Parts: sequence; C-alpha cells; structure tokens
Amino acid sequence: MNHVSKKFFVTLLALALCAGGAWAAEGGSASPDGTLLLRGEEVYRMEGGRQRLLKDALYQSTDTEAGTWSWVLVDPDNEGMEGLESGVWLFLGDDERPAGFLPMHETRDYMLEFSPSGEKVLMSCGTGPSQDMGLYLLDAAGRSIVKKASFTAWSNAFWVDPHRFVFTAFDKDKGLRHGSQDRGWYSVALYDTVEEMLTVIREATATQNYVLIGCDHNGEMLEVWEHSVKDEKDWADEDKIEYKGHKVPVPAAG
Repeated sequence: MNHVSKKFFVTLLALALCAGGAWAAEGGSASPDGTLLLRGEEVYRMEGGRQRLLKDALYQSTDTEAGTWSWVLVDPDNEGMEGLESGVWLFLGDDERPAGFLPMHETRDYMLEFSPSGEKVLMSCGTGPSQDMGLYLLDAAGRSIVKKASFTAWSNAFWVDPHRFVFTAFDKDKGLRHGSQDRGWYSVALYDTVEEMLTVIREATATQNYVLIGCDHNGEMLEVWEHSVKDEKDWADEDKIEYKGHKVPVPAAG
C-alpha cells in the first residue's frame, strides 16, 4: 500500500470510528430522562443521558410462558424517584430496557397479576373499600401495552386459565353498606377476556357479601369468604357480622 492509499485508508477508518461512536452515543441516550433500566439486580434512572444507580429501588418478578416478567414500582416520594410519574415499569427476561409503563394514581395497596401465558396483566391500585383494576394486553416485542377493560374491585384476583380470571367485584352504584364506613357490596365474579363477558359466581344481597380469598393451582376451585348479617342495618356493628368459608367450583369455559 503506497503512502497516499494508506493515508486514505486511515481517513476512512477514522470516519467510520467517529460514525460508530456517534451511533453508540445516540443509542446509549435513546431512553429519555426518567426512564428506568433494570440490569441484573440493579435499577438505574436515566438523567441527562447518563444512568444513575438507584440503590434503594426494588423490583419483583414472576415466571410466565412468555418468560420472566419483572417490574419496578415508582413512588415519587422515595429517594431517587422524585419527579417521576407513579406506576410500574415492566421488563421481560434479561432485557434491561423497559417493555412498558403502567401509570397508577396510588402506590399503596397495588397488585399485579400476570396471566399464565404472560400476554395479559391485571393491575389494581387504591386504598379503602375498593380499588381500580385494569386489564392490559402486553406486546413485549412491540413494546406496547393496551388497556382492554376496567373494573372496581377489592382484595385479590386470580387467573384460572390463560383467558379467564376471578376477582371480588365492588358494586360502586350501591356504594357502602348501611351505616358502614368501610364495607361495600362485594360479589365474586369471573371475566372471560375472549368473550369479553363478566359472570357473577356469588352475588351480594342485602344481608350477604362474598369475598374471594384464594384459588387452587388447577384453577378449578375457589375459596370464598361469606360475610352475612340478619338485618342490613347490622353492617355497622362488627359483632353482628358472621363469617363462613366456602369452596366454590369455577364455571366451565365456553
């Protein structure tokens, strides 16, 4: 290689390295400020194009057929989370980049429940006798989350198969029980995400509430707690409320 060709080659190489460096810098700052990243067991926050380690941030995870879903709770009152929107960042598998963000209005008493397939998730949040619960479809490849339905619920929710879940429904039209400050009208319900249909399994009456407290691993039997009084005005007196447990079969699909 002669002197001119060698100089030309070096120039091209320098240009290529500069271009590569510019691409790397752009890629490294592609996540906007406020984005959280999950690397191993450490959580980082993007600030000014740099990654800041959040030492006190914790994450949780669960295994599904789509892989391991992890999530980091954002509470703006916690150190390092100032100025961020309340909610959870979702991550799939070993990818440190977020697969999506679910906003919430309360960071207390929140719940995430992923479907066995990992393609859907329930999220509830709120305090008091009821919570807002949303059903979301997850597309990790396209990094999109679509809200499909909303419910007013209380306590736990469980998936009985990849397309159906059960929960305690709160009848917000009826509000709180007579004379009670913290007890609503509660029924055990099942929602089919394919048919988009809600089925009430145990319905509240004037003197009875039904609360879902468990579901067996096969999704065939529910544990239901019945709360009852002899007269509806007795809901205000805890001593007059009776409790009884029931095993309730899950309705067949279809």
